Amino acid sequence: MLKSTGVFVFVFFISCIKTHAQDTLVLNTSVQKPSLLSAHVFGIFSSRLEGHFKSKPDQNSSLQFDYLSGNVWGQPVENYIPTSNTIKNLVTPYEWHRREFFVDRTDENFLSNTENFKIAYDGVIKGLKAKVYVPINSKNAIQVELRSFLLTRGRFPFTGLTGDDFIEAIHSNIAGGEDPFQRREFGLNQAEINYTDRQGRQLLIHENEGFFGGVKLDYYHYFENLLPYEMHFNIGLHSGINTSPFNKSIDLGFTANVFKNIAFRDNTYFQLGLSLGYLHLKTASLSDRNIEFATRPGFLNLESVFTYNILNSKQQTHSFGLDFYIQSAYHKPSEYDYSILFRNERADRSWHYSVTQLYLNNNYWTFFYAFTDKNSFRVYLQQDWLVNNTPDLQTGVSYVISFR
Repeated sequence: MLKSTGVFVFVFFISCIKTHAQDTLVLNTSVQKPSLLSAHVFGIFSSRLEGHFKSKPDQNSSLQFDYLSGNVWGQPVENYIPTSNTIKNLVTPYEWHRREFFVDRTDENFLSNTENFKIAYDGVIKGLKAKVYVPINSKNAIQVELRSFLLTRGRFPFTGLTGDDFIEAIHSNIAGGEDPFQRREFGLNQAEINYTDRQGRQLLIHENEGFFGGVKLDYYHYFENLLPYEMHFNIGLHSGINTSPFNKSIDLGFTANVFKNIAFRDNTYFQLGLSLGYLHLKTASLSDRNIEFATRPGFLNLESVFTYNILNSKQQTHSFGLDFYIQSAYHKPSEYDYSILFRNERADRSWHYSVTQLYLNNNYWTFFYAFTDKNSFRVYLQQDWLVNNTPDLQTGVSYVISFR
């Protein structure tokens, strides 16, 4: 993960040492990127931050719609976290997949000296976002985003690439082998998210149940001539108001974004961008029944993007982009050293990911294409290479209307 990020950072700064701008080429002032945040089974319930790669405010207001479809799958797992040193010292020497055999989870002493959470999920999450961007002046802009989500079975024809049937066909015939995650054994095309946190509060979502996730308010300030080599820099201040029945709270965060155009030929150019952000979760809690999705106070995220752009004779732009996104873990990694995972009685392989990946950084790669004229049409394909279930495979389309 760090190596992947390092490659982007290296390429970005090397490219900034020597670039030759061509006066005849009119370059876009922003990366034509759709909203690429994943439909993570926990992430959909809180605000999240992503890169804002613009060199200056747009001349006009715009309205952006994003539709996504992401497949999530995690076998039923129950995780016990010792609160006493006695139990910690007992299980720490053993590998994580053997610890369940050295304790008795029906013992009262064990239960009184541990915390636990249970999790299982399956389905295709559909998401819809609407975003309004309004320039204030030559250095400032604001943005308002609404988001909503729906859990479905993901059956054809309403779901294509992100459906269970397609993903398991890829596993069986191309990569992964026959049913590597036991998805077929537990049943294809199911839809349920079932999570009970450490306080015993349960989140249960069934097929075709949806919710309005909330509103995010963004303020951006753009700096001129602050960085060398014609690099552009902006900062963002963010406030997310979460409104789902499972998390009513306000998150606060900030991002720092660096962006650069690199002219290549008379009709082609590259774009590079880096973004660093931090989001503080539940800065203000609006309910005493909020589900605990993360035991950390907030998330760090790093995003890097590279695009290759072709400008045709009609001044229309075709953009081909690659994006890498990484976010810090939901739980402290040190807790994993003594966590005790109990598998479902039907599980015999690849059963742990729904819990173990919560202790690892969340990351994924995205390939996207954009066609930009007066308005912009964008599509993308997102892959989770490390089985983060962030989700396993996600697709999306985006359309931006510019009010000129």
